[in-house]
Amino acid sequence: MFNRAIKHFGLFRLFVGLFFSLLSIHVVLIVNNIILPIPLAYGPLLYFIFKSSNNERVDLGTVLMHLTPMISFLILFVLNPISWYVDVNIPYMICSFCLLAGYPIYVLYHSSKLKSTTAEVNRILFVENLALLGVAVAFFFGLLLLHEIIPFDVDVNPLFVVIALMIITMGLIIWYGYTSRVDRKTEIKLLTEELTQLNLSTETIEFYKAKLHTVMESEQLFLDANLNLERLSTYVNIPKQHISYIINTTLSSNFYEWLAKYRIAYATQILSNGSDNLKLEFLANLCGFNSRTSFTRYFKQINGLSPSEYRSKLLQNI
Repeated sequence: MFNRAIKHFGLFRLFVGLFFSLLSIHVVLIVNNIILPIPLAYGPLLYFIFKSSNNERVDLGTVLMHLTPMISFLILFVLNPISWYVDVNIPYMICSFCLLAGYPIYVLYHSSKLKSTTAEVNRILFVENLALLGVAVAFFFGLLLLHEIIPFDVDVNPLFVVIALMIITMGLIIWYGYTSRVDRKTEIKLLTEELTQLNLSTETIEFYKAKLHTVMESEQLFLDANLNLERLSTYVNIPKQHISYIINTTLSSNFYEWLAKYRIAYATQILSNGSDNLKLEFLANLCGFNSRTSFTRYFKQINGLSPSEYRSKLLQNI
């Protein structure tokens, strides 16, 4: 069931949808004075959203592991729905605060180091905004926790601020969904118009494909960390619109993914030839990547294993 949902919606959209649904349900519960351990799910869900925005795999086992605190308190709720919160009030709030603060900080730290394609940058900025709102929620939730331990007077109830931030977060998700849809439609429309105007013959397409493959294989242009569509177009003397058309249609990819396949194939070859002491950051730079994060992400996306896992597997087979 989980795998079918992933195939239908996509992992990123699935987790964002779950995040939005939980927020909606939680706001209604708070207004009606019903306490459920839902806050324990926000941090892990943000983590899953971040991982899936990077095209990293998140399996069911990982999901259950990160949701263990919520499941534990949910069991307490089921066993004693009336007084569960009173019995474990402080431990529950401390745990919630740690998760609400810890996961957003993790996401902000790692996303700041992430270099990606233009399409993915929009996703990463969206996730960063979610994380920033998460930090704000954690701060005011911390005030609620402090108020439980040491009662004090405040001009504005922190709970009202938390609700407001939750509604803002829901608005951010709706806005991102709307703009992504509009951007995608615009992109498809522009691409369709370009393709109609190009009208390339089959012979021309095959010639361009062969030329691109030859220069990438024999001259290893992919090792240039600054290689982009403009530079490649100038080097091979093929209009960049034609290169983009060929990669997007006949090769079913985009420029950066197409480029990454050559780089990862080169990295796989180096690892297979024996490089036990080679640092992964150095290997990433050697293969044309600007960052180890991008290298690891594409390596796992293409080979199904991280570079370190792949190396360990090779050593086991010796």
